[in-house]
Amino acid sequence: MTRIIHQSAKTAVILCLLVSSSWFLAIDAVGQDDASAGNSGPDLAARQTAVAARYAKLEELLLRLADVEARENPQRAALLKRVARQSRQKFVLEKLRGAGTSLAEGQFAAAIGQQKDATDELKAILKLLMSEDRSTRIRDEKKRIAELIKQLRLTERNERSVRARTENGVEIEEVQQQQQQVTEKAYKLNADWKSANEPPLSEDSKSEDSESNNAESKPSEPDPSETKSPSPDSNEPKDASQSEKPSQESPSSKASDSSSGNRPPPSPQEQARRQMESAIERMRQAEQSLDKNKRSEATQQQREAEEKLRNAIDQLEKILRQLREEEIERELAKLEARLRRMAKMQSDVLDQTTQLAQTPSSQRTRATLLKAGDLAFEEQKITLEADRAMLVLKGEGSSVAFPEVISQVRDDTRRVATRLGQAKIDGITQGIQSDVLAALEEMIAALQKAQRDREKKKQQAQQGQPQSSGQREEPLVESIAELKLIRTMQKRIQGTTKRYGEILDSDDSADRAEDPGDVLPLLQDLSLRQDRLYRITRDLVTKRNK
Repeated sequence: MTRIIHQSAKTAVILCLLVSSSWFLAIDAVGQDDASAGNSGPDLAARQTAVAARYAKLEELLLRLADVEARENPQRAALLKRVARQSRQKFVLEKLRGAGTSLAEGQFAAAIGQQKDATDELKAILKLLMSEDRSTRIRDEKKRIAELIKQLRLTERNERSVRARTENGVEIEEVQQQQQQVTEKAYKLNADWKSANEPPLSEDSKSEDSESNNAESKPSEPDPSETKSPSPDSNEPKDASQSEKPSQESPSSKASDSSSGNRPPPSPQEQARRQMESAIERMRQAEQSLDKNKRSEATQQQREAEEKLRNAIDQLEKILRQLREEEIERELAKLEARLRRMAKMQSDVLDQTTQLAQTPSSQRTRATLLKAGDLAFEEQKITLEADRAMLVLKGEGSSVAFPEVISQVRDDTRRVATRLGQAKIDGITQGIQSDVLAALEEMIAALQKAQRDREKKKQQAQQGQPQSSGQREEPLVESIAELKLIRTMQKRIQGTTKRYGEILDSDDSADRAEDPGDVLPLLQDLSLRQDRLYRITRDLVTKRNK
């Protein structure tokens, strides 16, 4: 636990150093105009040189930390090395030093350009470094939006219930009270939604939201166009169509105002929030109509509120699908990279085991035993990688065949490590290693096909072809891919059973290197695997994993 805390602290230090470097650069870039007017060039040059020296130490820290993390967290180590490599490929340190030289020589325009380029590269590096936590942020955002969709559906059902009671002639006071309760809950939900969205927004989006909020608050204030109208509505109630007109036109006028500018189109989340606010406005209008005993108008406004809520839910479900697609793409790429690393490690251990087994039993020495022990240690590393892959698959939760294969790989690598530790480098050990390698290669092929299928679906969606849009969360891999993997597992169990049977039936005990006593526990394990294979096939058919 302490090690994990130290690792997180180290990563936080790196982030702080990068942010501070870019902050210093921004100060220097802003101060160049003042420096050109005065005589502060040497001071700026010294500060710029200090920033460059600090960044040089940061590059060294990245590589040192990557070496420290290599064994316990190879994924983070690879990220740190990639950050250091990108820093050198973009010549960030050279740009920082060049800016210091330009300032020392009084070439302020050149220094500004170099500082700007360095700042942009630092932002890109910082973004890459923070990408390690992207998976966690996606999971949190999915959970938040799913809860929001749940609350919106509940609000829509409550509004539909109130509308039904309005149409069925329930007492107007009772219906009005229920409508008021639904409106208050919807208003509170929208307020919580806004407060949850404010912190992560950028400055631009914050300003846009403030402008849209100002625009949406205008209906409650006297609008210039309304004050110019010859019929004020302060003294006597007007017709329903006239009273609805300002509020019904306000969303379209807001849309025209927003589209008239040069701002980018609103995001799905902004569209959903606007639909939510329009629904609340319709609910308030329904309250007013009920207060005036106008059931038909209230019913129409309630229907419009329901439609707005359904539109908001549709937009949020679109966001949820996009997040799920990104999550699947990241998980597939990470899992494939890990399995490729495991396959490479297992292939190396298998080759060395085969080479070591070529030494006749009579000629094997202590060096052979030590070499077998080293191979056992390397096999244990594969077991650790399998444990990490299992955690990823269990956390994802939609696959049944892949976790079972990884579980078998983990058990096999443990068994191989034990046998290598006992210097058992016979055909049984090599056979298990070959099974592990074959299982890894099959999973890699299945993941590659899943990624190709997803890319094809994405291209079809971009071309406007209809896609199936179910409410159930999309699985990591399709059912057909899982069934194919189950079929290959069954074939492997069958082949292994046949191989062990040949060992037991062999009469040439004198020349046989394998011990028949080692085969019986392996056959019992095969029996358990066959039973588990039946269970996961049943779960896949009955969709218990959904």
